[in-house]
Amino acid sequence: MADQESWQQKEIERLQKKVSDLTKAYSQAVRELQELKAGMTPLKRGRPKLENDRKVRILSLYQQGKSMRQVAAQVKVSASTVHKVIKEAIARTRVIYVYMDRDVPVTLIDVSNAVQRIKIMNFTDDLISRAFGIRTKPTWEDYEAFLESRCMPRTRYGIQEELENIGLDFYDPVLIIEKTAGRVYEDSQWLWKMDLEGIKAYDAVIKKAVNKEEQKRQVYELLMEIKGVMEHDRSRSSAKDNQ
Repeated sequence: MADQESWQQKEIERLQKKVSDLTKAYSQAVRELQELKAGMTPLKRGRPKLENDRKVRILSLYQQGKSMRQVAAQVKVSASTVHKVIKEAIARTRVIYVYMDRDVPVTLIDVSNAVQRIKIMNFTDDLISRAFGIRTKPTWEDYEAFLESRCMPRTRYGIQEELENIGLDFYDPVLIIEKTAGRVYEDSQWLWKMDLEGIKAYDAVIKKAVNKEEQKRQVYELLMEIKGVMEHDRSRSSAKDNQ
């Protein structure tokens, strides 16, 4: 009975998070619409802007696994419009984590919450070290389970006090990892969240590389280079603090 209730609670929280992601995307679209309206001139020409509820429906259908053409047919818009909405949503909610084993990158995780899209790149053949083990095409559910595995257990005694100690009011794996970098007591692995400049550099490498093996090699070199710069900056900052 307790296991059933625990499973039901996790399902509720997972669905609440999905609703939250869609709500955030919807709110962002509303703000963009208001900004566009504020800057419109009376004789502005061109295609009419897509209504917010249709944008939300496009993203929802795409999350369900519909193709862009199927989404376009159901929402009654062009395939190019669907592509634009999805592309904008991906850019707006995109996050890249690098799963580290001590100082070594083992898995790059490229995600977009708005469309629940995930792509990974493994840099090791060691299945135990990888973020998703044997899986090379993890699902969104796999990703959510992975994030929670890098947090303290939600059923731990005194969890609310532990959350308050790191400045949180409720259990959310994404927010917890923002505070803890996904470090847990059992191992030496952690999550590094790339900044915007790092993501731009990563995209440039992916675009330029001629094949997947070349991509992997160049991305790994980029990550090690960025990591070296970060460590240098931390050392300089620490030296200044000690002066």
